[in-house]
Amino acid sequence: MTRHIGFLTMAYLAIATVAIADDWPGATTKAVVSANAQVVVRVTPGTSLGDVHGFAGAPKGKFASAQWFRFRDDRYELYQTAQLVNPVAPLHVAVANDGAVVTLDNWHNAGMGDVVAIYAPAGTLRKRYRLEDLYSSAAIAKIGRSVSSIWWRCSKGDLQVERNNTLQVDDVLGGRFTFNLETGAYQYAAGAGQCKA
Repeated sequence: MTRHIGFLTMAYLAIATVAIADDWPGATTKAVVSANAQVVVRVTPGTSLGDVHGFAGAPKGKFASAQWFRFRDDRYELYQTAQLVNPVAPLHVAVANDGAVVTLDNWHNAGMGDVVAIYAPAGTLRKRYRLEDLYSSAAIAKIGRSVSSIWWRCSKGDLQVERNNTLQVDDVLGGRFTFNLETGAYQYAAGAGQCKA
């Protein structure tokens, strides 16, 4: 009897942990400002739930979109719009002083699909990366998962584009990616990150 109760308790805790880990609030419109406050990028969620892992059979629709605004004559003026690679919304958006943009991860699917997308100041997609582009399959196997996501990044709050148009992203394996927004290239430094698994 004690063994049976112990098994049921463990099963309940496992189910409860998964449910908590995958509790996602709805995607919302967000605006991100460059460090010099000259550019604002406003991201509007898409409606393509059918393209999100775990929502098979749901309707497909428009992907997320971004609007770029530039400060001129004491106000922000819209100067371009572009579709993003995210079916619903990116989890993180950063904008450089020149208007280049980088997005990280996908709503409800961290670590799945295009986990990094870099857009040129003109709004065109410069480069995109999946986890398979950044890691070996053996490294991916070491990263924690939940029902909806592969949790590869450390959460350190908002990430900011540096003055040299790079963005540093620490991963849960203890390394650090440095993404160059001008070229789309990246470098990885094992052990340089501030986060440990």
